[in-house]
Amino acid sequence: MIKKILLFSFTSVIGYFALSSYTSGPARNGLNRTGCKGNTNTSCGGGGCHGGTSANTTVSIIVDSAGGVAVTNYKPGITYTVVIQGSNTSSLPKFGFQFASVSGTGAAQVQAGTSTAPVHCRISLLSGINFVEQSTQIAAVSGLYTVSIPWTAPATGTGTVTMYCTLNAVDGTGNQNSTDVSNFTSTTLSELTTGVAELTQDIATKVYPNPATSQFTIKMDNAGTGIYNVNIYDISGRIIATQNIRTNGTTVETVINCSNWPKGYYGVQIAQNGAQRVLPVVKL
Repeated sequence: MIKKILLFSFTSVIGYFALSSYTSGPARNGLNRTGCKGNTNTSCGGGGCHGGTSANTTVSIIVDSAGGVAVTNYKPGITYTVVIQGSNTSSLPKFGFQFASVSGTGAAQVQAGTSTAPVHCRISLLSGINFVEQSTQIAAVSGLYTVSIPWTAPATGTGTVTMYCTLNAVDGTGNQNSTDVSNFTSTTLSELTTGVAELTQDIATKVYPNPATSQFTIKMDNAGTGIYNVNIYDISGRIIATQNIRTNGTTVETVINCSNWPKGYYGVQIAQNGAQRVLPVVKL
């Protein structure tokens, strides 16, 4: 099955459900805090709970299946990677989240697509929806809260899919604390029946190290003879770097200097003759 990258990025602290009693995930305890199914309670706050929604949080969603440009569509049956990313102005060390993908509107929304729980996460069924959420507190890495969720788009005819997520940054003590702050977001994806062609699967591509600090290498194998265009996109879809790679059928490695880039997610688009492949890279 073809794989593309759907960067679903939260560039701020958007909630962890680390109520001392809900560190294993809110849906597991009967709570929906994403906003799906018409639920208006999208805060991790409340009496004896976390500090709730924070004015210091921001949310970004990137669909990186079109070379880093934020798009809002999916191709039925294709497996994507939904990347949830957040940060917190106080650099709280741990976080948690709750994610759902649905179709329909309001209380009539139903499950759309299939998610796979990454490490430190589980899938909890609640009201017919499979919520992906933490199974334990997740540690920040260099100030970033990041979760990558494999997601296979639903069958043809499903129509618009809405993805919801709430993420909460916490101090990691396991106690209810008003300094733990959350926020939420959603994005809609329309169904796509045609799309940008993929580079042939015979061409092996890799970006390493990933995450990167000062530079990373683009490695290509079995690319034949020719010139490939490389575009680097930031989270807003802006091209921040370009380079050409000349290949000759053997292994080719090209080093990209990223030392001056702000930390976060970037899309590395490798393209030739209208076909492309997009690889995500994290700058720490």
